[in-house]
Amino acid sequence: MGIRRSILTRVRIAFACVVIYAIIIFVKVFDIQFVNGEKWRRIARENGLQYREVEATRGNILSDNGSLLATSLPFYEVAFDPTVAQDEVFDKGIDSLSVLLAGFFKEKTADEYSRELREARNNNRKYKVLSVEPVSYQEKKILSQWPIFKEGRSKGGVIFDSRERRFMPFDALARRTIGFTWKDTAGTTKGRGLEFSFNKDLAGVNGQALYQRLSGGRWSPLIDQDHTSSENGYDIQTTLDVELQEFCTNTLKNSLYRHWANYGSVIVMEVETGEIKAMVNLGKNAQAEYVENYNYAVGSQGVAEPGSTFKLASMMALLEETKISVNDTVDTGEGTYEFYEDCQMRDAALYGYGRISVQSVFEKSSNIGISKLVFQHFNDKPEKFLRYLESFGLTESLNFQMKGEGLPFISKPGGETWSGCSLPWMSIGYELKMSPLQILTFFNAVANQGILLKPRLVKKVIDGNKTVRSYDREVLNKKVCSDRTLSILQKMLIGVVERGTAKGIKSEEYKIAGKTGTTQKLRNGQYTQSYYTSFAGYFPADKPKYSCIVVIDNPTNAGKYGGEVAAPIFRQISDMLYVKRVYKEMEHQPVLATEEPALPVIRSGNFYDLKVLADKLGLKHMPMNTNAWVHTQLKNDTIQWVDNRLEEGSVPDVRGMTLRDAMYLLENRGLKVKVFGNGRVVRQSLNPGTRIKKGYQIYISLES
Repeated sequence: MGIRRSILTRVRIAFACVVIYAIIIFVKVFDIQFVNGEKWRRIARENGLQYREVEATRGNILSDNGSLLATSLPFYEVAFDPTVAQDEVFDKGIDSLSVLLAGFFKEKTADEYSRELREARNNNRKYKVLSVEPVSYQEKKILSQWPIFKEGRSKGGVIFDSRERRFMPFDALARRTIGFTWKDTAGTTKGRGLEFSFNKDLAGVNGQALYQRLSGGRWSPLIDQDHTSSENGYDIQTTLDVELQEFCTNTLKNSLYRHWANYGSVIVMEVETGEIKAMVNLGKNAQAEYVENYNYAVGSQGVAEPGSTFKLASMMALLEETKISVNDTVDTGEGTYEFYEDCQMRDAALYGYGRISVQSVFEKSSNIGISKLVFQHFNDKPEKFLRYLESFGLTESLNFQMKGEGLPFISKPGGETWSGCSLPWMSIGYELKMSPLQILTFFNAVANQGILLKPRLVKKVIDGNKTVRSYDREVLNKKVCSDRTLSILQKMLIGVVERGTAKGIKSEEYKIAGKTGTTQKLRNGQYTQSYYTSFAGYFPADKPKYSCIVVIDNPTNAGKYGGEVAAPIFRQISDMLYVKRVYKEMEHQPVLATEEPALPVIRSGNFYDLKVLADKLGLKHMPMNTNAWVHTQLKNDTIQWVDNRLEEGSVPDVRGMTLRDAMYLLENRGLKVKVFGNGRVVRQSLNPGTRIKKGYQIYISLES
């Protein structure tokens, strides 16, 4: 019983001690935090101690196939605390270290480094910056093996102060789409593009660590002190195709220099998904170079009067509202038409088009024809015309994934800008403003059987192999118009390229559907001789895969209309995509009809070269040709040489030829040649016999 009482007494005493100790700790914490908190904070400030943010590693921005578009790479400011190392280590290594520093950074001589570091040690200076330029991670590893530095931070005094820099592996490619961020004087994050729009995902969560203030106002983290770890940012995967982005950039840049325009923009969208595969924006800088200086495709500076590309919306409203037929006629007169006094409409044709069909009105882009039809059917109910535009997705923002989207502007009845001229002028793309992205989204709906999709630039947000959030196809309107209207409009758009204002880009290989646009720019209330040109469309027209818009602002050389400035860029892009992404097997002419494995494959080329080859191989052959370029046919065991007729000014048939022969023929005809693959030519983007126009580009695919 006595033993039990003794144990209980001891337990009670121990418990009382724990309670008293806990009370003391609580009181002490309360005293430090609240009673004498300001005193200790003042001491910390005097000693230069402060908890500071440790920035998280920013997430990557990826292309559609996972290629890096933007990433954060670690760089290091190299500093040295010369007071840390033991005398023996310092004295033995300082001269060798100084020589290495001088040779690596090339900012000071070895003697200067040696003298400054010895002085810093004698003056007890604990933070000496060794170079104004930071070093990379690989360079850091090299420096870490140098004398004194190899002892580490705690014994050698070397300090590698980490700094992260945003790096774009493809340089300026899609720079304004990728974007950037910065912090203003108040510490608020600002920026542009995807970097800013998805900053919350990319930035991660910053941590905290205890820092000590050093001379010169620098802060150095204290080793082995308590800290809160940072959480790295997520990656975002975009829909951008790097190869296509680069091709569109180079094509647009070449055209901008040729036309010496203010700026230009290209957007390529996948019809069925709304995914943006390329978005290029090039403007002229102070050095007269074209660079990605603003996102004209999306932002407010790119919002402009679209001109005749808007006629697609006017025609859609007319077809939905009325029973007009493409064969109905409109009297466009002699090139001018007056709706009211001081409200005169003009056509591009000097003496007008006369009476033409509705189909021709659209193909020729007759301002008078379109405006008369819209005025006739909507003048007493302009609100209904605007309701149609609303259902087409043209009156409100797209709520795009990228911040800074320019808002559309449309005059409205009763508003300050509304007048008797408003409806006719709106019908041809004036007195309203839209971004290229908004116009393309509408054209894409026509290509996509009336389904209006929200454009998509980011597929998903990812954390390693885990998908944090995905962005799927989003339908804004299941059907912007009836099937009848769609069918008519699709034929009209093909007609523009086949016979109308864009017939210069007609392809014999595949059909293009689209509409040109040319707008006279307004300055001080007057229309000037400055133009905003565009072409919007899709291809292949029979089974659309891609839609695209090209805009060129104020071309001053070599043309001023959309059909001669913007449309050729569209054609070069569509050719590239057709060959590399959409190509359907062409019906090959018979080039070698043989199943005999014993005969080598001699397909097509220069007759004299092929004859020498056949002779050396001991092959029987006989001529059926009259010129130097031939195809081959097999009759029994004999090769027959068949004329490959090459008409002057037309595209030659180079299928079956070696690359050398094909390049010789094509380039001698003034064609610009783009080659894909190895071996012999198996397909070409321009059909044999197509008339060649200046600046045409041809794509040839080779296979072994």
